[in-house]
Amino acid sequence: MATLSQLVARTADRLSMVAGTGVQVYAEDRIAEMIQHKFDVLFDEVFWPQFCTWYTWTLDETLGVVTADLTDILKRYEDIQVIFPENSNMALTKLSNLTTNPYELTGTTPVNYEALGPTVSNKTTKVFRIWPLASTGNVVVRLRTKPDTFTSEDEIDFDDQSLILGSVFDYLEDDGTNPNATQKFQLLFEARIKQLKNNFNSAPISLDTATSIPQTFSFVELS
Repeated sequence: MATLSQLVARTADRLSMVAGTGVQVYAEDRIAEMIQHKFDVLFDEVFWPQFCTWYTWTLDETLGVVTADLTDILKRYEDIQVIFPENSNMALTKLSNLTTNPYELTGTTPVNYEALGPTVSNKTTKVFRIWPLASTGNVVVRLRTKPDTFTSEDEIDFDDQSLILGSVFDYLEDDGTNPNATQKFQLLFEARIKQLKNNFNSAPISLDTATSIPQTFSFVELS
C-alpha cells in the first residue's frame, strides 16, 4: 500500500510528462485533496472487501439499538450492507416509511431497521435501530468502515492506479490547457475502475443462501 505522500509524488510525476503551461507547477495540497476526493467517491460505489467486516451485536430490548458503541466502527448509516437476525438467513429489510407505521410493529422478533434521526442523542454511537423496538437477541451485521481523512503518511488500502489516474484527470480537466491529455486520462481512469469492478464481481455468488454445493450424491433406482 502506498501512503498519501507517495501517491501525491507519483501523481505529480505523471503530470510532469504532460505538455501544457498549467501543469508545470503543482500544489501538493491540491493533489492530495484530489486523491482524497477520488477515494471518497470510489469508496461509496462498492462495498470493497478490504473495508468490510462482519459483527454480531446484542440488542438492548428497549430502544431497538445495539449495546455496542459504534463510533469508530460504523460512521454512516449508508455503510450498512446487510443485517440478519442471529441464526437466520433471512435479511432484515429497511423500514418503508411510506407503507409501514413502525409503532404498529409488535413482538420481540427483529423485522426492519432504519437510521436514527437527527434529534436522537445517541445517533453517533448507535447509528441505526431495529423495529420492533423491543426486539431481543443478537443481530449479525456486515458493514464497511470508512477511513478518516488521510494524512500524508497514512497508507491508503486502495488501488494506486485508480487514484493516480483519476487525480491526474481531475487536475488536467481543471487546468484546461491540454484537452487531448485530459481525455486520455479520463479513459484510462474509467477503464481501470471498470476492471476493478469486474474483478470484484467475478467471484461465484450463491443464488440460494439456504443451500450449498452438494458434497455427496445418492442414486435411487426408478421403479
